[in-house]
Amino acid sequence: NVQAGKWLGVPIAGTHAHSFVQAHSSLEDARGMTLDSKDGTRRKVDLLDAVLRYRSDVLGEVGGDPWTSTNDSELAAFLSYASSFPDKFLCLIDTYDTLRSGLRNFILVSLVLDDLGYVPTGVRLDSGDLAFLSMECERTFHDLAAELDRDFLRHMDIVASNDINENVLHSLNKQGHRITTFGIGTNLVTCQAQPALGCVFKLVELNGQPRIKLSQDLVKVLIPGRKMAYRLYGEKGWPLLDVMVGVGGDGGGGTGEEEGDDP
Repeated sequence: NVQAGKWLGVPIAGTHAHSFVQAHSSLEDARGMTLDSKDGTRRKVDLLDAVLRYRSDVLGEVGGDPWTSTNDSELAAFLSYASSFPDKFLCLIDTYDTLRSGLRNFILVSLVLDDLGYVPTGVRLDSGDLAFLSMECERTFHDLAAELDRDFLRHMDIVASNDINENVLHSLNKQGHRITTFGIGTNLVTCQAQPALGCVFKLVELNGQPRIKLSQDLVKVLIPGRKMAYRLYGEKGWPLLDVMVGVGGDGGGGTGEEEGDDP
C-alpha cells in the first residue's frame, strides 16, 4: 500500500505497528533526536528533553496520578515516530497499558509538537473494550485541553481497529463510543461466509533480547523469545500434536523432525 501510494502519488495515512514500539528498549533510543520548529526560525528542539520536562514538571501529578511512570521504551518509540512524521502523528497506544501509558505518552509528545507548530492527528485502539477506552481517551483530551489551554486536544482522532465487522459496529453504537474512524481490513476485503485466515506479524525477540506485547485481550499477550516448533508423530506415522519450546531450552536447536519414543 505504501509503495503504491508513492508510485501513484496517492496520499497515504496510517500509524506504526506494535513491533515498532517493542523494538525500542529505553529512552536512550531517542537520545539526540531533534525537530525543527515550523515558525520559520528553523529552531531545533531536543525532543527527549522537551518531553521529559512536560512529564516531570507539568503533568507529573495530574489528578494525583504520576505521569512519570509511563513506559520509557514506548515513549522513545513515539518520539522516533514523531521525528519522522510530525505532521501525521497518529500513535498505536495499546502495546503495554492503553490509558496509563500509551495515551499519556502520546499526549506528552503531542504537547511538544504543538509547541513547535505541528498538529498531532490522534490515537489508535487495537484491543480491549473499544467503547470504554474511546470515551476515556476523549475525556482525558478534553480535561487537559481545559487545564493546559491546549485547544488542539479537543480535536484528536480516535481510531479503532481489531477485527471490526457489522456486528461490532452495531454493538459499539448501542454502547456509545467516541471513535471517529474505524480501521476495517479483513472484514472489508473478504466474505464472512468464506472467511480468511488472519495472520499477524508479532515481534518476540530483537538482537537477542526478548520482546513482549501486553493487552487486555489475553489472546494478544505475547510469549517473548524465539521458539522452535516440534511435531510429534505416533508409531503409525500419524501426527499427534505440536510442541513449542524456547530456543536454548530443553528443545535445543533441532530441526523439528527429531525422532523419539511413541507417546
